[in-house]
Amino acid sequence: MTPQVLGNEISAMTGREYQVHRMVVAHDGSSAAEHALEDAAALASRFAAEIVLVRVELPDQDMPGAEIEREFTQDHADLKIVSDRLINRGLKSRAVLRTGLVGDVLFRVVNDENADVLLLGAYGQGTKDRATLGSTAEFLLRAIPCPVLTYGPNAASGLLEHMKGPSGILLPINLPCDQHSLVPAIAIAKVFGKSLDLLHVCPAPGLADDEPWAKNTCDELASGITRAGVTASALLMGTPETSICSCAVARNSPLILFPLKSRNRLSSITSDNVAAKVIREARVPVMSYRLD
Repeated sequence: MTPQVLGNEISAMTGREYQVHRMVVAHDGSSAAEHALEDAAALASRFAAEIVLVRVELPDQDMPGAEIEREFTQDHADLKIVSDRLINRGLKSRAVLRTGLVGDVLFRVVNDENADVLLLGAYGQGTKDRATLGSTAEFLLRAIPCPVLTYGPNAASGLLEHMKGPSGILLPINLPCDQHSLVPAIAIAKVFGKSLDLLHVCPAPGLADDEPWAKNTCDELASGITRAGVTASALLMGTPETSICSCAVARNSPLILFPLKSRNRLSSITSDNVAAKVIREARVPVMSYRLD
């Protein structure tokens, strides 16, 4: 398929432009949640979007009712302070406090609010969660229908400031590549006015024997994306999670995009898992989006 035909097909698929009207921010008071909130505020200012702050209380059957009520009241007051702080900056914000399992509650809120993006910290507060991606984040990355902007332990805020630089958004891809997986990335790149850097990771050690085919295929994909309205370039590197993070650092990428299928397991305990390892190591936020 020629780049022109590919570009026409991708353009035909793109359809509705991605927009940011409402964001849900999972706010548990952690440093990662604060980074997510800082970027949410910047995005809300740029796109005139609303921020829905969500905090979830885990049910504790052993805690006395009066103590549960006091804790709930305090959390509501703390969350309202954060929301009022945003409102005083001229932003639209609401606070939502719920009791239940974190993943289930956030899933419902995102769907009920028809959110355009969910922002959250990747690591939970439990000791078991700290060693992995975090069970809540894993569930949400698989299940949430809108893009999820995830902040790992090394990721900092300042997304829009980093977007002002010349570097493109990093998009790891598999070959052969499903063209439909490129459509959300193109829409997201257009929102930020950025180019895309397509990164295909060849097996270690070194580049695979099919490097010429991989390079030509990536070049054709990049040309097709460029014809669809977003400048794109192709890159080749080896050993997945290490190369993705090192490439993001070397190119000063402001964001890493990850297309994910909901049936894929994300647990970072799994040795061949790439998405979770990238989130754990990346110095920038990782935005994932579902393909099915």
